[in-house]
Amino acid sequence: MPPVEWQLRRRIGEACRRLERTDEAVTSIGFRLGFSSSQYFATSFRRVMGLSPTAFRTAARAGLERF
Repeated sequence: MPPVEWQLRRRIGEACRRLERTDEAVTSIGFRLGFSSSQYFATSFRRVMGLSPTAFRTAARAGLERF
């Protein structure tokens, strides 16, 4: 895995933890993790996780284990 991809996946992993454990806004999480725009964060998250950050948060809070 290229270093850039590794770094992206690490940031997405941290986003997942924050989405599960906090009520912080999705946009705020993306900016805090260094994404240059909310659109880039959402697109990157969807590419890695297969669903949007909001859908991930909803599923995680509902206790769904599909990841």
